[in-house]
Amino acid sequence: MRQTNHTSSRQMHKYVWMLVGVFSLMAVSYPVAMFRVSQKEKFQGFHVKSLTVEGKLYADSVK
Repeated sequence: MRQTNHTSSRQMHKYVWMLVGVFSLMAVSYPVAMFRVSQKEKFQGFHVKSLTVEGKLYADSVK
């Protein structure tokens, strides 16, 4: 006979809120990072920022 390990609803709510918090932090930090990158002089005037491994812009990047 198998024994199941039951987790209380309070414990499950704790895990759910932790995951919601982590997701919220990522959701907030993404637009902040996009804004910071868009303010860099290196990317001024570029609609699409395509970089090579060396950090140089591709010749066919959209301006």
